[in-house]
Amino acid sequence: MSKRITTLDDAASVSLPPEAVEALGVAAGGELDIEIVGTALIVRSVENAKHSREFADIFESILRRRRKAYEHLAEGPV
Repeated sequence: MSKRITTLDDAASVSLPPEAVEALGVAAGGELDIEIVGTALIVRSVENAKHSREFADIFESILRRRRKAYEHLAEGPV
C-alpha cells in the first residue's frame, strides 16, 4: 500500500485507509503506538504494543535467569 505524506498543523501526516484502521482494532480518535525500526515504522494499537513489551520483558527475564544453561548448551558436547 502506497500513501502520500501530507502536512497537517506543521507536522507530516499519513492517512490510514479504513481496512488498516479495522485491522489495527482502533477507531477514529483512537491512539496508536508508532515504533521506528531501522527505516520502517511499526504501527500498532496501544494495547497490542503494551502486550508486546510485556512479552519482551518476560522473555528477557527468562534469558537472564537461564543464561548459563543456554551458554552451556551452545558449547555443545565436549
